[in-house]
Amino acid sequence: MTVCLIAKNEEHCLGACLNSIKAWADQIVVVDTGSTDNTVEVASYYGAQVEYFSWEDDFAAARNYSLQFAVGDWILVLDADEYIEGNLEMLSDLVAKDYEGYYLTIKSPLGIGVESEDHVVRFFRNGRGYTFRGAIHEQIASSIEEHKGKAAIGFSHIIVKHRGYVPEEILRKQKGNRNSRIIKKQLEKRQEDTFMLYSLGIELVQQAQYEEAYNAAMKALHYMTGEEGYFREVILLALMSSFKKGNYGEAEEELFVKALSMLPEDGDIAFLAGLRQALLGDYHQAGELFLKEGCNTVLVPAHLIHAILGELFFKQGLWSEASGYFKRSLEKMPSLYSVVRLIEIMNQGQTDVDKALADAMDGHFIKLAQEAVQEEDYYAAAVICLVAVAKDIQNFDQCDTLYQLLIKQASGMPVSGKEYLNILYQQIEICKAVLATDKKCLIVYGYLAKAVTKSLDMWLALWPEHNVKNIWECCL
Repeated sequence: MTVCLIAKNEEHCLGACLNSIKAWADQIVVVDTGSTDNTVEVASYYGAQVEYFSWEDDFAAARNYSLQFAVGDWILVLDADEYIEGNLEMLSDLVAKDYEGYYLTIKSPLGIGVESEDHVVRFFRNGRGYTFRGAIHEQIASSIEEHKGKAAIGFSHIIVKHRGYVPEEILRKQKGNRNSRIIKKQLEKRQEDTFMLYSLGIELVQQAQYEEAYNAAMKALHYMTGEEGYFREVILLALMSSFKKGNYGEAEEELFVKALSMLPEDGDIAFLAGLRQALLGDYHQAGELFLKEGCNTVLVPAHLIHAILGELFFKQGLWSEASGYFKRSLEKMPSLYSVVRLIEIMNQGQTDVDKALADAMDGHFIKLAQEAVQEEDYYAAAVICLVAVAKDIQNFDQCDTLYQLLIKQASGMPVSGKEYLNILYQQIEICKAVLATDKKCLIVYGYLAKAVTKSLDMWLALWPEHNVKNIWECCL
């Protein structure tokens, strides 16, 4: 097997890439397209054959140049900012089958707790005349299909991790400027090139040019037949950019209706449609869309999906359902948003919400309380501490000093209220001291429970109005 890469100024990540495949590769070819750092030295250290190519704004040309140096029966193509996850023990099984090439799964963290997933042909037979096509987002699948048909390509279990889409990497490489330049050159030659229009839309979204991205996606859809492998992705691009640009009109409404009718079981489209209904204030319809298919989306992390569902029920005054979803959101990831909403549900007189909150926070209550303090939300921080102490008196040691501070800094509370809370705090301290010598004193436990409950009731009675961040904006 020959591994082929093209690289430019990739010294920071090339080592991880080559280290992941060195045990499986019989030959490594690295084509340098103009590095000014130590990329070539890193490649040489791993025993790679280094070749040079003058960059001409055409990724397919550079890829195809690398293929001519491959001597292996099979070729694996990687980028320098990628690496193989796990091992390649399945290679012997793959090459023994009759397929001409294989799809690999490319997983790309996006830097926001979300990971995109794509399937691309990167492992294929050498010496069959297969070539990459496309000046950008180049691919070789169409070349194999033309020679041998679609059935000649199989699916492998090889997973490639790609870090090129995390924000700092995009900024470092100035990918947006480079990619837009290449795409516009291609569109000058062929304006109706739907893949280039789609690619342009992606770049425009990353540059926060949402109106232009929406127009590019809609133009692509105008020329598409629906049979293209990326048809769904263009629809998603159009839907997402329509959100970001604002100014919803009849065209945007029609787009959502058509998308849902064409792909009714698509989780991402259902999620976006539900989000749109939530923004329009139709929480019931939004909830139906989320619960039907929208929960299966990969556009946002799981904890945010649960928080969204909690918010939809919260807006409708369905406290029990809202509490359950906010609790699940907290269990997935600690979030002050869900904590505040659960406290507000407690204030609606719902029973056992304090226990649900304490269970969901688990060992993260100090971190959440400190986050509340940073937001100057001393009331929320105090309630967090108290529900944690109510669950386990040992938690009092961790929040003792912080809780004293909260009593002093809580704004808008009358002096008499602070004095009462100080008395209750002293009672809690006394109970803690007694329990240190007699852990089985039931009288003290009863007294302690009353002191914590009275403290919690005081904070909740004076609970101010909370202007929580807009969860819909978080999604956008």
